Amino acid sequence: MSWCWPVVEPCYNSALSYFCVKVGHIWKLKKNLVLLTSALDKLIAERDDVLNRVNAGELKREQRLATVDKWLSLVQTIETHTYLLIDLASSRTASSSSQDHRLSTSGCWFSTCDLAQEVFKKLTQVQSLSGQGFQHVTEQPPPPVVQVRLCHQTVGLDATLEKTWETLRKDDFRILGIYGMGGVGKSTLLTLINNKFVGVKNEFDVVIWVESSKDTDVDKIQDAIGERLRICDSNWSTHSRTKKAGEISRVLRQIKPRFVLLLDDLWEEVSLTAIGIPLLGRKYKVVFTTRSKDVCSTMRANEDIQVQCLAESEAWDLFKLKVRCDGFNDQVSDIAKKIAAKCCGLPLAIEVIGKTLASKTSVDQWRRALETLESYPSEFKGTEEGIFQVLKLSYDNLEIKDAKCFQYCALFPKAYYIKQDELVEYWIGEGFIDEKDGRERAKDRGYEIIDTLVGAGLLLVDGGESNKKVYMHDMIREMALLIVSKIRDGERFLVKTDAGLSQLPDVTDWTTVTKMSLINNEIKSIPEDPEFPDQTNLVTLFLQNNKLVDIVSKFFLVMSTLVVLDLSWNLQITELQGISELVSLRLLNLKGTSIKYLPEGLSVLSKLIHLNLESTSNLRNIRLISELKKLQVLRFYGSAAALDCCLLKILDQLKGLQFLTVTVNNDSVLKEFFRSKRLAGMTHGLYLEGLKIPFAAIGELSSLHKLEMVNCDITESAWEGHRIDQCAPSTASNEISPINPWFKDLTAVVINSCIHLKDLTWLVYAAKLESLSVESSPKMTELINKAKAEGVAGVNPFQELQVLRLHYLKELRSIYGSQVSFPKLKLNKVEIENCPNLHQRPVEEKR
Repeated sequence: MSWCWPVVEPCYNSALSYFCVKVGHIWKLKKNLVLLTSALDKLIAERDDVLNRVNAGELKREQRLATVDKWLSLVQTIETHTYLLIDLASSRTASSSSQDHRLSTSGCWFSTCDLAQEVFKKLTQVQSLSGQGFQHVTEQPPPPVVQVRLCHQTVGLDATLEKTWETLRKDDFRILGIYGMGGVGKSTLLTLINNKFVGVKNEFDVVIWVESSKDTDVDKIQDAIGERLRICDSNWSTHSRTKKAGEISRVLRQIKPRFVLLLDDLWEEVSLTAIGIPLLGRKYKVVFTTRSKDVCSTMRANEDIQVQCLAESEAWDLFKLKVRCDGFNDQVSDIAKKIAAKCCGLPLAIEVIGKTLASKTSVDQWRRALETLESYPSEFKGTEEGIFQVLKLSYDNLEIKDAKCFQYCALFPKAYYIKQDELVEYWIGEGFIDEKDGRERAKDRGYEIIDTLVGAGLLLVDGGESNKKVYMHDMIREMALLIVSKIRDGERFLVKTDAGLSQLPDVTDWTTVTKMSLINNEIKSIPEDPEFPDQTNLVTLFLQNNKLVDIVSKFFLVMSTLVVLDLSWNLQITELQGISELVSLRLLNLKGTSIKYLPEGLSVLSKLIHLNLESTSNLRNIRLISELKKLQVLRFYGSAAALDCCLLKILDQLKGLQFLTVTVNNDSVLKEFFRSKRLAGMTHGLYLEGLKIPFAAIGELSSLHKLEMVNCDITESAWEGHRIDQCAPSTASNEISPINPWFKDLTAVVINSCIHLKDLTWLVYAAKLESLSVESSPKMTELINKAKAEGVAGVNPFQELQVLRLHYLKELRSIYGSQVSFPKLKLNKVEIENCPNLHQRPVEEKR
């Protein structure tokens, strides 16, 4: 038999090895079970750590790495399978321990072998997943291919949209021009095209939307594209136009060659190459809108598509949608149809006229409107001037005061979003609104005028920030500029905003101009000019956001009629000479300038009612205001000119003062300030620096809207003690409800470098809070302490919050207990940086 052994030996050794491995697995089954349980616990702990890091990254709008996502998925799967295996193996070993003789049966023995081997295999798998040590778990996501834009309901655009889309989808069409008169719906069509790209998958890398303007500015177009491509770093603004073009070209050639560029409202040819657009390859598309077909030619569009005015039936459908004619009798309906026809099928005119007439109910009112429209010269029908005449019907229906306020809006740049409260302050400063019944009534009247203008379709509301800003449609603004550019009732406007001016514009006759707006230019100085008359009739001068360094005194010498002067955000202005000549001045805005002291002549401005000195970091003393007996509004929030005891007495003596924003950096002064109920009650903005803060006293400031605290000593006991002192027990034994709610009008809070601050639980009272910024507060662990907040009735914080910035808060772990909803929070206005322990994500409610 010896001859057989060489043949049998390999099989024998293999079988013996197999048997030994099986026996080893069975022998080590209990030990391996313990090791498997321990290894799984370790893996789950690692998984939880990674998930926390992922959540923290996603909180900063980053996305998890694909390798991390796959690993988490594998861990989830193996966790489920391993728990099932552990339960089975534990049950089997327990049964085997009590009945060892059963192992002798072949079926049970082999079953146990398989189970033991599976436990060993699973242990190996779990151990292989453990210890990954991911250095990074998230990354900045690429910008979305398409950013969806809001669009209102349209009428009559379907056919043009279909034609445009079919043309655009052709491979050999690269540049497409869309032209038509202003207000016909070109921007709406471009918006619909932008949104249709959402349904186009994997064909394009990025869709870029850029709004141009009448004064085509290559730099602004480059900035918009750079923002969209996320290549605008801190040095971007210092780059030359050529360098910006190079960066844009690099990204669009090498990284996103399949791009779509949508340029809205071109007025003239613009060099795409100068912008940095590489006209190479076969997958790019450029679409632009313009009022001129000639621009389509000079831009070398492959095809031009005209947006036509609405057909008569479509115009009537849109008019009915805006006016809601269902309840009209036949006579009014007939007149309404004729009025709709007078709008020449222009959607903007139909919407504006529709809004103007929506409240009219009598036949006479409708007939008068029709007669007005029929009085316009027939040769203008269908022309831009003719459309202005139609739009002007809404303007002509305004009361005189409302019309003046509407004209005033033309002083601001195109597509400029005007804060409603600032607009009302300008109107009050101009004297359009009488403040004899008190400032609050005057402001209410201002808001009523805004509502009237919005209702007439002459102003549009920006829905982005609690409807607190308004703006003008381009055509409406041009109509307004047409109205105010001619001498009318002794007034004429000169508006040169965003015009790239480096000096004052040439004015043939300064005596005819009453309002001048030069916002957003490059003007550095106003030198002596022989063209200046001995006296101007200028009432309003807007010079904000220029590069002014000095203004010669003679310039003010001839401005004795000036009522409103806005020099805000001219960062290099350090002094003002000759301001004493502005004897009619009622509103002076020096916000964001670098003035070091108030000009001596300020004290003689006896008519001044509004003085803005906010964000003046070089200003040290404002005691000269003591002579401004008619001053109603004083702002010095964020100014180096902080409140002191002397200034406090001066403010107390200004009996006409009704609105205040202040800076305080002295504890004893702050206490004195709080004792003055009159001054504290009119304070709308409070900037505190280097103080110990008594929360209760701040909470009782009934008019407070914005609060900033820098390097303030705020401790836990400060909140607890004042909370007990200032709140009365409610009917529930464990609740506290404020007798007079704290922070009832507070909308904006900034906290910076408050090293003792642990939480902001007092914000539960700020029901109207819209913006919160917290930075460099190393002991803060949570924004709202849930345990403390439970003692306050009806707590539901952050329901109005739209902006959230959290920076350098290394101990911050939660926002408010478990997940809290932020129904109005805008994710593009969430900034969370260097908060390594914050794993709770703000949740945006679906509405």
